[in-house]
This record gives sequence, structure tokens and C-alpha cells, in this order.
Amino acid sequence: MSDLDTLFERLRSQRWEARKAAAQAMVTAGAPAVKYLTRALSDENPDLRLIAAKALGWMRSPAVVTPLVGALADEDAGVRKAAAEAVAKTGGAGVVAPLILALMDEDWSVREAAAEALGSIGDASAVAPLILNDKQPDVRFCAAEALGKMKDSQAVAPLINAVGDHDPGVRRVAIEALGRIGDPQAAPAVAGALADESSSVRCAAAVTLGRIGDSSTIGPLAQSSKDKNSGVRLAAVKAISSIRLRSRS
Repeated sequence: MSDLDTLFERLRSQRWEARKAAAQAMVTAGAPAVKYLTRALSDENPDLRLIAAKALGWMRSPAVVTPLVGALADEDAGVRKAAAEAVAKTGGAGVVAPLILALMDEDWSVREAAAEALGSIGDASAVAPLILNDKQPDVRFCAAEALGKMKDSQAVAPLINAVGDHDPGVRRVAIEALGRIGDPQAAPAVAGALADESSSVRCAAAVTLGRIGDSSTIGPLAQSSKDKNSGVRLAAVKAISSIRLRSRS
């Protein structure tokens, strides 16, 4: 029995740490281990399929794209999630379309992983599919974050809508995403968020207004410089300074 055969058997361990150690050793072995890990993706044991998907992602090789894309259709949600996380690390072509399809997965954790993966890849064709109104706040959070990373103007309107999301985490990340894009049309909605009940949202709003640089928001920011939260006060003061400096240049 070869070393890889031995490692393959160790992937079946009942202990996660043992499976992980075997998978890491196979990753170190490189290309010869790909066929073993690909075979593991067809095993009846979902734990084995999951660690195989993770290991293939750790290889960060375009050569493993095909088996990972296949794993996006696995019957086990955990495996599909692991495949979505892994496929974004491969750098291979042809992964965007399968990940876009995964945004409609029945399991929210898979949708979340797909949104994160698309954000890290940054392909503009994913902007429209990421503009979703998912029922799970974690998915909306990841979608908004992904849209901010892409810095595409198509995302401005839906991100402005997300500033009114009922989940404070989504509101905050949508505001941060608008700050990355820097479109002035977002300024009124973000300025309105200076009165949000969540201090983290108010702070994000102040920071984003500083990045947008619209002088019409100095008034609301001046009010926020008296906020009960010290972080918000500091962010507001810095934003005002940034806007004034920009207007002088």
C-alpha cells in the first residue's frame, strides 16, 4: 500500500482532526493526490466527501475545478458548502456560472458560501445575481459584502435599499459597501443611517460619508459628532475633516 493509499484510509477517521491531518498531508503530496481526493468526492460517506472538497480547495489549483464544480450538486449541504468555499480558491475558469447557480441552493449556508466566493472572485457577471432579497440575513450580509468588493455601479441602488434592511448587520455591511463604491447618490440614504438605533451602523455611516465626500452631509455629521457613542463621534469628526479637505483640493 502506498503512502497515499494509507492517507486515503485515514480520511475515513471518525475524528475530525485526524481527517484534517490526512487531508493536509495529501495536499502536500500535490498532483498525485488529486485522483484520490476526486475519488473521495464520490464516496458514500459525506464526511469523507466534505474533507475531500476542502482539501482540493487547499490545493488552489485550476486542475481541481471540475471535481469541485461537480460537488456543488452533492446531496449533502455541508459538502456543497465546502465545494463553494473551495472552488473560489482554485483560480480556474468556468467557476462563476456554477456559483451563481448555487445562489439558489435550498440551503442558506450554501447560498452564503456562494455569495462569499463570488465576491472574492470579483467577476462582473455575478453582480446582477447577487442583487437578491434572501430571507436569511447571513446571505444578504454576504451578498452586500460581495457587491462592495466588486465596486460596480449596478450595485448602488440595491445597496441603498439594503440600508433599510431590518437586520443591523446587513445595514452596516451595505453602508460599508457603498463606501467602497463611493457613489454620491448614496449620500442621502447613508446620512439617514446616522440616526440608526445601532451604534455600529451609525459609525459605518459616518465613515462612509467621509469616503463619499459630499459636503451636503456635513450638517448631519456635525450632529453625529455629539453622538452618545464615542466611536460614532470620532468617525463623524474624521468624516467632516475629510470632506472639508477634499473640498479645498
